[in-house]
Amino acid sequence: MKYIFLLLSLCFSAEIISQTIIKGTVKDAITGESLPGAAIIYGDGKGVTTDLDGKFQLDLGENGGKITVKFIGYKDYEQEIKARARLSNLEIELQPSELNEIEIIADIAIDRKTPVAFSDVSAIKIREELGTQDLPLILNSTPGVYATQSGGGDGDSRVNIRGFNQRNVAVMVDGIPMNDMENGQVYWSNWFGLDNVTQKVQVQRGLGASKLAIPAIGGSINILSQGIESKRNIVVSSEVGNNLNLRNSIGINSGVIGRGFGVTAAFSYRRNDGWVDQLGSRQMFYFLKLQKQWNRHSVSLSVMGSPQEHYQRLGRQRIQVFDTTYAKDLGATIDRTPGLILNQGLRYNGDWGYVTRDRGDDNAQEEVLNARKNYYHKPIFNLKHFWKINSNLALSNIVYASFGNGGGTRLNNIQRNAQGQLDGDFMYGRNTRVIPPALPFLPPTYPYNLTAVNDTSQYESDYYVQSSINRHSWYGLLSTLNYKINSNLDVTAGIDARYYQVENYQVVYDLLGGDYVYINDSQVLDANNPTRKVFREGDKINYHINSFVRQGGLFLLGEYEKNDWTAFVNVTGSINSYNRISYFALKDTTTNDWQQTGWQTFPGYTAKGGFKYRFNPRHSVYFNTGFLSRAQLMSNVFAGRTLSVNRNVENEMISSVEMGYVINNPDFRPAVNVYYTNWRNRPVTVPITDGTENYNAFVPGMQAIHYGIEFEAEYKVNKQITIDGVVSLGDWRWNSEATAYIFNEIGTAILDSLSFDTKGVRVGDAAQTQFSLGVRYEPVKGFYIKPRITYFDNNFADFSPEELQGDNGGRQSWKMPAYYMLDINMGYSYTFNKKYRAGIRLNLINVTDQMFITDATNGATFDASTAEVFMGQGFRWNVGLNFNF
Repeated sequence: MKYIFLLLSLCFSAEIISQTIIKGTVKDAITGESLPGAAIIYGDGKGVTTDLDGKFQLDLGENGGKITVKFIGYKDYEQEIKARARLSNLEIELQPSELNEIEIIADIAIDRKTPVAFSDVSAIKIREELGTQDLPLILNSTPGVYATQSGGGDGDSRVNIRGFNQRNVAVMVDGIPMNDMENGQVYWSNWFGLDNVTQKVQVQRGLGASKLAIPAIGGSINILSQGIESKRNIVVSSEVGNNLNLRNSIGINSGVIGRGFGVTAAFSYRRNDGWVDQLGSRQMFYFLKLQKQWNRHSVSLSVMGSPQEHYQRLGRQRIQVFDTTYAKDLGATIDRTPGLILNQGLRYNGDWGYVTRDRGDDNAQEEVLNARKNYYHKPIFNLKHFWKINSNLALSNIVYASFGNGGGTRLNNIQRNAQGQLDGDFMYGRNTRVIPPALPFLPPTYPYNLTAVNDTSQYESDYYVQSSINRHSWYGLLSTLNYKINSNLDVTAGIDARYYQVENYQVVYDLLGGDYVYINDSQVLDANNPTRKVFREGDKINYHINSFVRQGGLFLLGEYEKNDWTAFVNVTGSINSYNRISYFALKDTTTNDWQQTGWQTFPGYTAKGGFKYRFNPRHSVYFNTGFLSRAQLMSNVFAGRTLSVNRNVENEMISSVEMGYVINNPDFRPAVNVYYTNWRNRPVTVPITDGTENYNAFVPGMQAIHYGIEFEAEYKVNKQITIDGVVSLGDWRWNSEATAYIFNEIGTAILDSLSFDTKGVRVGDAAQTQFSLGVRYEPVKGFYIKPRITYFDNNFADFSPEELQGDNGGRQSWKMPAYYMLDINMGYSYTFNKKYRAGIRLNLINVTDQMFITDATNGATFDASTAEVFMGQGFRWNVGLNFNF
């Protein structure tokens, strides 16, 4: 009997082995969205269609054969399958057959076509791994990216690509630029909750494929939101995490409904006490997109915003403040000068304390006083119209606008207690005369003047909170015309125009028990009352300016594709103009107008191109190069918040070359690339202050060279296990000796100069070595577990060029210790009634509770003793529940 059973088993096994079993998914090559209903044809007209998730399964028999995939609006896809192949994770990406709205508008690179280095982060990965982190943190598993949480406040994250900070990285949402037009900065707190409606995030490294007239250097981060092309669904979710981190969200996507209409909407609310002491936040997010398609037209109107309030830790501290043992392990000499703060722990935040506001109130309660609060709301509106005039011609127009209003607070003067916290009761008591004034404690520019208001019963505030206000209006137009000359050649031309107006000023925000502040400053603080010295809550102080930015440019892009070759050439030209008005300067006596800088105009241009050659459907090489002449940002043209114009400002000059090799196997997708970037006239920060903040002084001739190699791969071991990995090795160095010139208020005389030598010094502020390894294991349908380890090394402290003078010329800044972080993500989802899905997710971040440094500024001794740092956050967790229907 056992022999019969054995024979039957062998026959059955032979039958299975002789079969050619294919399981896979059909997706849109541009958006990554699955395509339900796609037809897979094989044999003599046999076929299957993909299910709601774009998945399919078929048996080609023992001889294998060719499969053809068809879907309306897409080019046919053909692939030869070898006999007895057993493919369980075949991914088929279909290219649109006609001009595609997303491809034209959003500057998205396309696999197997665009000759640039890029990585896609899918909505699934964001959902499974992001947890409660800011969106940039998930990008640490893509090559060349270094993202940190900085001080730890919600939305205060920063991201570098190839050693270029986010001021030099183009961040876009659906192709619309988001970088601040004043200084290029990116404020992630303005977009909390965007992950709820993200279709995918694409990171392009280097010059990239963006055709915008005002380019970036390090790369681009393009966030694509969901829309009418996505599947119809409603998602309700609730999350809870460490430190009372609570979030509730709802997202709705209608897909295409009657007569071509579609709606995408999302709402999210989050409150968090913060892992770092007293870095709480309250954030709300809203998103609404209305779409309509008819004939050859598509129109969408969208608005999104995130009104928020969160506390910040902006000041870095010496390592010994957090942990003396760790500091000594790094070779630091502990400074035990009496009064210095030691061993406060990793959560330490010195920007808060307690205060009891009991002036005239016997029942006053103790409350938290936080010196650093950011409050802002920046709604963004955009209206898009896409017109496919015919099969060869398409026109796209986007009009967008944002209106920001809010500010950030700080104390004018600080008193701390023995524990290193703000001594709110001392400051309040001094202002209300409970604690008598003592002259040594008074800042020299704030003398007591109890008779300044002719009322000795009113008290002057020694200590008060001031707020820096930013109110801006931003308008833009992005118009693109695409013409398909023939089956091989496409030409795209367009206009990129932007206008930005921002009003900046500081106000007295909180007098901490006093009645007024007396500012005995030679600067005019009220042009209408030049002798005014007394200011109350809400009054403007220190500066009040209105700045204007006008940017306009033209771009032209040619794309060629024939057989196994694709190529592109992109040229742009732009004009950048800046002007500033000061309302704290006396009016011009001749014209009676406010004093202003006058328009400062700088042209710029871009020329870049590249090609890709496919040896076969799975192997390809690419090459791209480019040259940029980029106008300096406004913050590098004007000195601080003054009317002083930095003279002899020159454009940043960037040249870059990149080449790579890509393999697109169904189960194994490795890619490797090398790059070289030369950046001349790179702006640097010098320690010049206008009394409220440091600013950038232009340094002609500053040069940095960035080169390196990047590798990433994904290997689908089987249906249950997928492994992905990243290796990035960079060598980024300064390569110049230079002099910075500091001019007076009106820019006519040199007040100071700084000569320094940075030649051969490593660029700081980002890790130059990066490794990441992740494994996704799905032992049973619906359940997954994803451990991921990320490692960073060769991370040098940021520094100011003036530190490299004299004997310190060419001296390397302090190298931070290498570190790793292990995260474990897991979840389970269950589908019932074929259309409802419920899921639970658990995110464990920094599971081993590693102690490490993420950000550092070089100190006087160029070592761990005086470096000021932000420590990485310890173990955190988050649990989420969601329901899809």
